[in-house]
Amino acid sequence: MPTIIDLFAGAGGLSLGAARAGFKVAAAVELDSKAISSHITNFPHTIHIQKDIMTLSGNDLLKLSGIMRNELIGIIGGPPCQGFSTIGHGNVDDPRNQLFIKFFKLIEELQPAFFLAENVPGIMNDKYTKIRADALKHLKDYTLLSPIYVNASEYGAPTTRTRVFFIGYRTKD
Repeated sequence: MPTIIDLFAGAGGLSLGAARAGFKVAAAVELDSKAISSHITNFPHTIHIQKDIMTLSGNDLLKLSGIMRNELIGIIGGPPCQGFSTIGHGNVDDPRNQLFIKFFKLIEELQPAFFLAENVPGIMNDKYTKIRADALKHLKDYTLLSPIYVNASEYGAPTTRTRVFFIGYRTKD
């Protein structure tokens, strides 16, 4: 079964989709104690890492996950969106915006075959161009698809939330 790690895992929405698609969610990283508690309930066979991602390297993730680099096929995650949300302050300097960049630094370090990152549409606002560029520059060995906008209500969810997905796959070995 192909193995992935879920970063910023929350209660496990992306993990659920990945598991239903046939992936083994080997590890989930989540700092919030309530969210990780829910993830533990939802995914009892996953290794749960309650740490600040900003303090972790790719090697740390592998060691804590108990998986070998060649076993890791993908990384998924939903970096915090508060700094990008049009509902909030939309603060370019919100320190949480750096977590989006960290996601892609870990992709560069770990070199999985693919990645999927989810966020709010506000991240595509022109004022975040530098943040996106700083994040995506870590994808030298990847083909990045055009961002995909998904309205959850079109897939049976009882909400009209739209999210943007960044998906890429490694093109160099």
